Amino acid sequence: PSRLTLDDLSLHPHPGQLAANDIGRVKIRTAEPLPVDSYADSRRTGSFLLIDPADGTTLTAGMVGASSTAPEPVRSESADDGWDL
Repeated sequence: PSRLTLDDLSLHPHPGQLAANDIGRVKIRTAEPLPVDSYADSRRTGSFLLIDPADGTTLTAGMVGASSTAPEPVRSESADDGWDL
């Protein structure tokens, strides 16, 4: 993960957390694979919103970056399977 500073367009790795209106690069882990494209290839299928299921508010918006390979299932020591995008 990293955070972009708009003043000088510098990237700051490992910012700890992003605050409201920060721009950052993160990995999102999903329970199931998502059919997405790179934002550079398709604005429609390369962008997303994360919605709070409890109240329906928008938590964040994002753009999918290019990936050199298809996502592989993430295996952890726990029984939790997921996908990294």
